[in-house]
Amino acid sequence: MKKKIVASLLCAAMVLGSLVGCGAQGTSGGTASTQADAASSSAAAGETTEASSEGTKAAAGDMVTVSLYIPTLAPYTDEAIAEVQNAVNEHLAENYGIQTKLVYTEIGNFEKAINLAMTTDELDVTCYFTGTGQLSNYVNNGQLLDITDYFNNASDELKNSFTEAEITASSMNGRMYGLVRKYQYGGKEVAVLNKDIVEEMGIDPSSITDMDSLGEVLYKVHEAHPEIYALVPQSMNDMTWNSPWVGGIGLTSFAYTNDIDSTELKSIFELDSFREFCNYTHQWYQDGLIMSDAISNTQEGSSMVTAGAAFATLHNADIDPLDTLYPNTVISATLIEPRAVPTDIGNLQYGISTNSAHPDEAFTLLSALYTDSKLHTLLSYGIEGKHYVINEDGCADYPEGMTAENEPYGGFAATATYPNYLLNPLKATAVVDDYKTAVDEWNNKVKVSKTFGFFFDTSEYGDFITAYKNLEEKYLHSVKTGSVALDDVLPAIRSELEAIGFYDVLAKMQEELDAYLAKQ
Repeated sequence: MKKKIVASLLCAAMVLGSLVGCGAQGTSGGTASTQADAASSSAAAGETTEASSEGTKAAAGDMVTVSLYIPTLAPYTDEAIAEVQNAVNEHLAENYGIQTKLVYTEIGNFEKAINLAMTTDELDVTCYFTGTGQLSNYVNNGQLLDITDYFNNASDELKNSFTEAEITASSMNGRMYGLVRKYQYGGKEVAVLNKDIVEEMGIDPSSITDMDSLGEVLYKVHEAHPEIYALVPQSMNDMTWNSPWVGGIGLTSFAYTNDIDSTELKSIFELDSFREFCNYTHQWYQDGLIMSDAISNTQEGSSMVTAGAAFATLHNADIDPLDTLYPNTVISATLIEPRAVPTDIGNLQYGISTNSAHPDEAFTLLSALYTDSKLHTLLSYGIEGKHYVINEDGCADYPEGMTAENEPYGGFAATATYPNYLLNPLKATAVVDDYKTAVDEWNNKVKVSKTFGFFFDTSEYGDFITAYKNLEEKYLHSVKTGSVALDDVLPAIRSELEAIGFYDVLAKMQEELDAYLAKQ
């Protein structure tokens, strides 16, 4: 979810998106490096907090304070952040002898914020995204601490929390640089639909099973409601984060395969599956189904669907109910079955900055984030009774009178960016009885790309990567949204790919991939 976060992302976005999308303090939309300063200033000044039930006091000023950078998907108020940080630090003092400073940044600004913070010793533990090859960038730039020895010497509880695939996803050349978010990886493609229009027109969401059946419904809605957009991008100008093609081979963002089983590398623009997708969107764009200014859109698609400004948007989905996250919506059937490419597994991770002044204490915090349920619940849900309650069914819910719109600690509304939500109490909105079991079952059925585990070192290709990113930025979203026909610009794209040496780099990468697969 970089943009699901992303999405995208992630959402993205991803993201984040990508995974799983991130100024004024305590709200989304800007850096928040001082949001929690008020709560941590008393610790820095040497004030004490209760350290144990026996009444002993731990002087916070005598403890090391490590910062924790978290991307946000929802608004947080200053007061709520300060309250949660105080509670977190009481727990950390009693159990680990450390303190933390919480740093919240809206997800859209997060990468810029941490790249700046990593040049100083202000950042200790941070989330980071890997959906488009950033792990190799961070490692090659010397920004992430090698935690291999820390992890090998860690508790069995921590080590047993991760599968081999997840360890591989956070590693390069056999060395670990972080811990992946414990989450269902990969995703399926669905359409998020406006509930009011679905009910008004008697549309059966389960009948929408592919792009053809989606198109049939879009045309009907466009005829009945020409005043709204029939289809909008998932986020900004990105038509969809989880697209009908396989991408991100070898922790890069320039080599793709035509399907999940293929190992033949191509540019994204030359994939048959990508052309098919773009042919749909171009026709829909020409017929007025897609917003005419999609290429300059600045809004999140599902929010537009919720508000009734649009009927549908494409979305990547997993075991979480999107219609709960986005009120007034219903979800189509699966358009693309669950699948995971190399950059899906571990597309959101937590690691330690190389410039951290306190790497030992930073790993203590990092480890606790994945194993300590009380700490993780405090951090992601907030304070019980104030930001959430446990209902009579034993599930977490909003306190009376609170909703996602007015709850002051946004983590409860959007937990996707936290390290290990499997440690949290089940939410009242959950569609499963046990998230860990559900996630294990999901991950077992997700189809994984054959190229998973392959790494292509791009450290010597800096100029090429920059040139390719510029080329992709020039063409990608215009052809995905359908505002430009792919076939019309493909000759120019191929010419520009040739000029930047794309095919030479791709041939080198293909050679290394073939050798890697031969050894498997």
